[in-house]
Amino acid sequence: MNQVVEKERQKRANILESEGLKISEINISEAHKQTEILKSEAEMNKRINLAKGQAQAILMKAKADAESIKLVADAIKNNEGGKDAVSLQIAEGYVNAFGKLAKETNTVILPASLDNLPKMIASGMNIYNSISPETLNNTKNVAKGSS
Repeated sequence: MNQVVEKERQKRANILESEGLKISEINISEAHKQTEILKSEAEMNKRINLAKGQAQAILMKAKADAESIKLVADAIKNNEGGKDAVSLQIAEGYVNAFGKLAKETNTVILPASLDNLPKMIASGMNIYNSISPETLNNTKNVAKGSS
């Protein structure tokens, strides 16, 4: 009788130990699962925050650019000699751009009037002068609308 009772006790002990191991394995597995979920959520939040930061930087730069354009447009429109200053700046930029092209060892397609620098500058100025006052006002309005 003692052997039967002992075997029954041993059987229950084995069952309890087995159930304990099973619960332990489940808990360990759940912990690993939760760890992976938290890691992925942290990575997702990191990416979202980076994207928001980049979007905010782009927006701030766009607003600064709009304000800069507005200030330049106002300076050109409201100051005596403003258009002359712009003309000089365009001419300098044109000459500098061709100077850089001449330094590089690339094949470049240039206008036929390359031998006539004043004509090239006049061409650039014609483009500038062809911008109507209405277009300048629209640019000013766009700059105002984004600030």
